[in-house]
Parts: sequence; C-alpha cells; structure tokens
Amino acid sequence: MSRVSLRRTALACLIAVPSLLVLLVPAAAASSTDETELAARYAPVVVVREHPTPCGPGEALRPTAVETVLGRREVTLVGPDGSQISGPTAADLRGRGEGWYLDLPGDPLDPGCDYERWFDAAAAGRPATVYARVSRDADHADTLVLQYWFFWTYNDWNDKHEGDWEMIQLLFPARTATEALRTSPSSVAYAQHEGSEVAGWDDPKLHREGDRVAVFPGEGSHAAYYTQAQWFGRSAAAGFGCDDTLAPGVRLDPEVVLLPDRPLGDFAWLTFTGRWGEKAPSFNNGPTGPATKAQWDAPVTWQLEQGRQAAVALPVVGGPSVTAFCELTQAGSLAFISLLDKPWLVLGIAVGVLVLLVVLVWRTDWFNDDDPTLDRRRKAGQIAFAGLDTVRKHPGAFWVPGALVVGGVALNLLVGRLLLRARPGADLTDVNGFGDQVAGIGLALLASFLVLPVIAFAMAVTVESVDALAHGRPIDAPTAFRRVLVHPGGWLAALLAYVLVTVLAATWLLLPVALWLLSRWAVALPATELEDQGVRRGLRSSSSLTRGHRWRSALLGAFLVWLAFSLPAGVGAVVLLVTGWPFWLSDLVSLAVAAIAIPATAVALTLLYYDLRARSTASVPAAA
Repeated sequence: MSRVSLRRTALACLIAVPSLLVLLVPAAAASSTDETELAARYAPVVVVREHPTPCGPGEALRPTAVETVLGRREVTLVGPDGSQISGPTAADLRGRGEGWYLDLPGDPLDPGCDYERWFDAAAAGRPATVYARVSRDADHADTLVLQYWFFWTYNDWNDKHEGDWEMIQLLFPARTATEALRTSPSSVAYAQHEGSEVAGWDDPKLHREGDRVAVFPGEGSHAAYYTQAQWFGRSAAAGFGCDDTLAPGVRLDPEVVLLPDRPLGDFAWLTFTGRWGEKAPSFNNGPTGPATKAQWDAPVTWQLEQGRQAAVALPVVGGPSVTAFCELTQAGSLAFISLLDKPWLVLGIAVGVLVLLVVLVWRTDWFNDDDPTLDRRRKAGQIAFAGLDTVRKHPGAFWVPGALVVGGVALNLLVGRLLLRARPGADLTDVNGFGDQVAGIGLALLASFLVLPVIAFAMAVTVESVDALAHGRPIDAPTAFRRVLVHPGGWLAALLAYVLVTVLAATWLLLPVALWLLSRWAVALPATELEDQGVRRGLRSSSSLTRGHRWRSALLGAFLVWLAFSLPAGVGAVVLLVTGWPFWLSDLVSLAVAAIAIPATAVALTLLYYDLRARSTASVPAAA
C-alpha cells in the first residue's frame, strides 16, 4: 500500500471513529433510559402485614437499601481467618467470597426485639427500597427479564437468620428494554423459600395496579405471594410451616434502584459472594447475595424448572389438623433453634422430662388389670388404659357422645367458614376483604367457643353411661343424654374446670396455676354429675376427694386432657404432613380420633373418681 493510500485510510479512520461514537453513545444512553423507564413502569407495590404495636405481631421490617447495614460501626465484616472490618463499605465487600460474612448486632437464634429496634434506628429516614435489574438468559435469547430484588435485614420465621434476599421477576417476549416497553410481560415468578410460583400476566391471582404488580411478603419469612392468605408448606421449596400474608396490610411504594451492568462504586457489593448475615448452625445461616442465585445467570431456566403453578392456601378457618400443623411446625422449629442456641440447657430439660416420664411409666401398671369391675381402685396407668378399653368394648354405649363431638366441631367449622367467606376488598391492602370483617371474625370466634359446651355435654353423657355400666343398670346412650339434660350441673362443671385449666395451660407462665387447679378439679365432672350436685358443690367434692392424691390427680388429669384435646389434632397434623390428602380429609381423621378420645377421657375421669372415692372410704376408720 502506498503512502497516499495509508494516509487516506488513516484519515478515514479518524473520521469514522468519532462518527461511530456519536452513534453508539446515544444508543447506549437510550438503552439505559429505557431500562430505567421499564423498571419504574412495573415497580411492585409491596403489602406487608400490619404491625400496630412495637415488638408485637405483624411485619416489623421493610425491604431496604443495603446502605442500611453498610458503613455502620456496629456492623462487622468477618473473614474466614477471624479478621474483622468494622463499619464495612461497598468497597470492603468487593470480591470477597466464601468464609466472609456480615455480623449485625443481635443474636439470630434469640432475637427478641433487638433486630426490630436496630432496624428502626438504622433505617430511620430511609424509604423502602427495591433493586431492579434488566437481564437476559443465554439459553433464551428472545426473552428479556426484569427482576426486582428485596433486601431485608432479618428473617424471623421458622428459620431465623440475619439478612434476607427475596425477589420476583417478569418475562417479556423481547430482546431489549425498548422492545419490552412496547409489549406486556408474558409471565411472572415470585420466589418462595427455595422454589417459586409462576403466573401469566392476565392470571386472576396476580393483583395489579395498572402495570404495577402487588407482592405480599410472608410475615417474617418474606417469601413473595400473590395474595393474602395463610400458606401451607411441607418442603424446602415451599417452606416447612405456615406463611401468613393475611390482611390487614400496609402498602409500601418502594423506591426503585436500577442495578448497573458493571458492579462498580456504590454497587461493588454485588460482587460479594459471602453471607449477608451472621454464621449460625443449620438453616439459620446468613444467606448469600443475588449474584450467587440460580436466577441471576439463568433466570428463564430457573423459572421453567423451579416454578410451580400455585402455592397451597389454607382454609380461612383452619380445622383441627391445619391449626395443629401450623402450631407444631412453629413450636418444633423454635425448640430446635433453642437447642442450637443453648444446647446444654435444652438437653438438660429434655433429659429431665424424659426421666420423669420413664419414672412415671415405670411406677405404674398399665395392662395387669384382669378385674372387670369398674367401680374400684386402680393404678394410674390402668385408669388411662381402661378409658380406651371401655370405649372399645362397649361402642354402643358411647356413640351419642362421639356423634356430639363430631357434629359440634364440624358445625363450628362450617359456621366459621360461612361467616368468613372471602369478599373482594377496596384496595391492595385487603384484596380479599378479610381485614374489614370485624363482625364476622367476632361471630366466628363466638362459634368456636360455643363448641366447648357441646364437648362438655358429650363428656357428661359419657359419665352417665359409665356409671350405668359399672352398676349394671339398663341404660343406653339416648337415656344418658336425657339424664344430662335434666341435671346440667355435670357438664357445666366440666366446662368451667377443664376449659379454664386448658386455657391457663396454653401459656407457660400460668401452667403452674393450671396444674394446681387440675390437681383439685380433676374429677369435678363425675363428682357433680353422679352426685347430682350444683357446680360449686361438685368442685368442692372433687377438691375433697383429691386431697392427699394431688400430684397423682394432676399428672393423670393432665394426660387425660392432652388425650382429649391435643391428640386428635396432632394425629390430623401428622396425616396432613405425610399424605397428599385434602385438608377436609385430614380434619375428618382428627374428628374420628376425637370421637374416641373425648369419650375415653370422660370414662377415665369417671374411673379416677371411683378410685379416689374408694381410697377415701378406705381411709375412714370403721365406727366402734
């Protein structure tokens, strides 16, 4: 090539390069502007559960900017060698990975109200924040992905850990943000624990305000749901326990921050692949950040492979199995967390309880009881076993109380669900209209309390049938029913005594009071019913009969109360956990168990009454 040609080529390049820059820079700027517009157009509305009282129920936190935890002296970045950086910045987090973690002030296994108070101070004046990201999937070039990432400072659910990253995403049939602005999303996915739930853009379950989607985070867990309900989970993908997004809610309109393609400067924290919370045992470890998640690099593939069509909503009025499942999973998780936090204390208590149970079981007989006579002395274990055995041997004598139990509980559930049917709400904070149903909720609670007299009545009918069997009187279940109608003292005494004891025992603080009352009122029902006394005299009679046998009466009475009121629901919860049966069928199993367990409890209490009466008579000296 001649010198003239080289000069011409060089001149052409000098002219062409600025020209290309002029063309490319506006295009890149336009693309960035379109991404910002796209992120703002579909910015989610976040509805958290109302939190009216500090340190009380409801969602105490808000999705926030990472700057809430950065640059604060009380927050520490800890390295794998134990080195510490106080008040870490985004630059301190840049590129750090395995073994590094942020340590927020507080104990994740024993949070109390510490994280709420710290967040209130650290986030004061900051708006709720959500991070938007426009992304693509290499395996799905024709789909544009718009992600929204939520950062929460603490996860307070069945698992407890510092830091919590959650997200949702929208898929567009487009290659660029410019194209996406001219169309609508094809589908969305909400991350829930280790899985996700998907929906079409026009799916009725997806609540929208124009183009803005509504997100309902589970209280404490922050898993993203499409509407307000209680949610059932029994796997890692769906969570293990019950999530709660029920109304009333509080609307948040988070500030949208668009994440850049290159994580520099204030966004250098995106390259941090360590943990955003303190290291803790088991599932209480702090989580890693967005860039470590499968949906960061392969969002469409993640949605297709892990997305499920629906989460499982619990009935508005949960039956016994549903309620027990939620309570047991929560209690079990908290017990496990306590074990991790204070292993020696928890193990010591567990060993102590186990030793007590072994001693109690060992000191009594259960099956060595060949005497068919009902009205006599028995050992505690024989009384408990004889209650079930008597119902088994004489089913015809106890079908009425069993039917009363099933009918009463079933009617209560039906009435509750009729009173609390979903009604469309006025805005996104109460999309199902549950938050405004004050009257309906009150009536449903009243219906729940009204089932207790039915159970007490059924137990009184059982007592009459047992006494007839014990003394060879011809009586059938309907006749026993009529006798209780004529003499209502027995079931009223049972209602007062056993319900009060059960309510008090529901709190650890009042458990000693419950046991103290139970030690005196253990046989209030048969004493009142069989001696044809009023409630007050029946309670006095029970207190007199149990004198000198208070520990025995309290422990046996507690076991029998558990048999009647906890075992049926517990069995239903286990059925719910290990089978794929519908909720109504697991509740039916609970009712079937209750139809046996409650009459068996009443039988055993009657046998305890006979036992105490025989012991009391034997202790009185014969007349001269």
